[in-house]
Amino acid sequence: MKLIKSEGIAHHSYFIEASGRAIVVDPRRDVDIYLKMAETAGLDITHIFETHRNEDYVIGSLELAQATGAEIFHGKDLEFAYGTPVSEGNTFKFGNAELEILETPGHTPESISLVLRDKNVSDDAQMVFAGDLIFAGETGRIDLLGEDKKREMAGLLYDSIFHKIMPLGDETILCPAHGAGSVCGADIREQDYTTLGYEKNTNLQLQCTSRDEFIQMKVAEELYTPPYFRKMEFFNQNGAPLLGRLPYLRALTPKILKKMKNNGAQIVDVRKPTSFGGDTYLAV
Repeated sequence: MKLIKSEGIAHHSYFIEASGRAIVVDPRRDVDIYLKMAETAGLDITHIFETHRNEDYVIGSLELAQATGAEIFHGKDLEFAYGTPVSEGNTFKFGNAELEILETPGHTPESISLVLRDKNVSDDAQMVFAGDLIFAGETGRIDLLGEDKKREMAGLLYDSIFHKIMPLGDETILCPAHGAGSVCGADIREQDYTTLGYEKNTNLQLQCTSRDEFIQMKVAEELYTPPYFRKMEFFNQNGAPLLGRLPYLRALTPKILKKMKNNGAQIVDVRKPTSFGGDTYLAV
């Protein structure tokens, strides 16, 4: 299993190799990275899973399905314009590997988690891909349906975490859909992977002594909701326009840039901070 991190939005997607095939969980829209990984490993991408209707980025499921012919799967409790709904207990077998679907609402009504087992070794859970249900040091936000639904969603989140995820076992590796810096959690730790046992002992939000205490804690949260969330939700439920492949961007010469600047163009540096941090002037 490989983690693919999207810088800037702290999004995590996952590439799982199993019995000559590849499974992608929550793909980003620029899907070339998955195609290259599959080509390098000599694998066919056959299954794409969405843990929920994402809010903070345009998901790349349709883009990847167009390029590979893979089937898309997502939770049944939201009417998507594409893909195949799955339900609690559905299993997908890939040789000795098995993915089991858990319905884990709370962050969103249709949220699902994927439990990975190596049946050749044990029936115990090896990993769980929990989407935005639980993170390293945090739990998922419950405010996306509005203030009047926060208490209901907080209760669903509690039930999903404590009745379905935590019973998988302390040694189970937790693979969340976001890392530190994401707007999908208030204070996610800088930790790509964690375990359910580690979270049980260190995640303060899991220290609540009752369901009511957990609900009160979540309802009291006040998180920033970026204005682009609604557009992302629309695209991810109804399908974003297909790009085919992201265009190759040709570099501009300093001469052309200087001419554009003189004509009133605004130059925006979109490199990573580590790349432009040492620059003291623009050479145009």
